[in-house]
Amino acid sequence: MTEKPVILCADDTSTMLQGRKRLLEKNGYRVLTAANGKEAVQAFVSHTVDLVLLDYRVPQIDGGVVAIHMRACKPDVPIALLSGDESLPPSALEAVDAFISKSEPLTSLLEKVDYLLSLRFLFQPLAGSWADEAGAQHKHKVLG
Repeated sequence: MTEKPVILCADDTSTMLQGRKRLLEKNGYRVLTAANGKEAVQAFVSHTVDLVLLDYRVPQIDGGVVAIHMRACKPDVPIALLSGDESLPPSALEAVDAFISKSEPLTSLLEKVDYLLSLRFLFQPLAGSWADEAGAQHKHKVLG
């Protein structure tokens, strides 16, 4: 993987959004930002995104519903829901891969970002080579 992973961050608090953007860029990621749920879905659909960091309390569409729309569109992209509220309704967490408390240290956020991205990219090269190998084996059996 030669290109930097792209992370979409959605948060209605501009200071949180800009701070998270700077932190992630400093750690080698490209970052797209959205200030509300509608912008987040639009950015997700129109750009290549490798990970979503989504505030639960974004305006227009709450983070749980935004995650459902994103999951339906690109099911292989990990989505982490962020919130300062530790007791979210279970329905808010149905379409996400991780919950990250906003009170966690920045190092913990970065560790979870790395982990979620590693899961996304882990099987991509293997899937291609496995498919190629399986196709070659099938072709060999057919041609005999």
